[in-house]
Amino acid sequence: MSMRECSILLCLFACTCGAAGRAAARGEFCGTQPPPGFDQPPNQAHTGRYINQLYGYSVDIPAPLSAYSKSEAPVRGFGIVLSWLPRAYLSVDAAYDAYYDITADGVHRRDLNAIRLHDVVVADQVSSHSVARAAGGRYVTRVQCAGDAQVYIHDDVIVVRNREIYRLNLQSVPERYAGDVKVLEAMLRSWRWEGAQAFYVK
Repeated sequence: MSMRECSILLCLFACTCGAAGRAAARGEFCGTQPPPGFDQPPNQAHTGRYINQLYGYSVDIPAPLSAYSKSEAPVRGFGIVLSWLPRAYLSVDAAYDAYYDITADGVHRRDLNAIRLHDVVVADQVSSHSVARAAGGRYVTRVQCAGDAQVYIHDDVIVVRNREIYRLNLQSVPERYAGDVKVLEAMLRSWRWEGAQAFYVK
């Protein structure tokens, strides 16, 4: 294969990955998460105290709710469906800071950039917030997605700790938010840092 052909293939691959990333970002902010069947096998159900030894944290899943994590490893966190219609979803996630965002504000700026590619940030409120004494930020963002009359509220609590990003993200709608945010608040109060098992591949 010639150098020119290799260059064309690499360009096509990058464009495809970029388009897929943009599509995933739109789904994340425009009320399509989680996909139907998320609360069914083979995804794993969780209730009560959830402990993630890989990323070193634990948090309560408020009764009578059930959370679900994807069946494939590594398990970084879980999601809770609060309502399918209108869609309301609370996710807990941890991941290595692969994009070198460095700070919670940096992570949030990347989110805003992803939203603004196709959609509108109606309002964005930023405040400092600590999770179990680890400093971070809280970001309440209202999003108007193209072709959708619904406004989505994202209440995102982010901590960057030891080059790892920890997020508790509530996606709701205005008519549900006052009730849904109570679940997020309860989980924030219950959060604890645990000893991480560093020998796992993250």
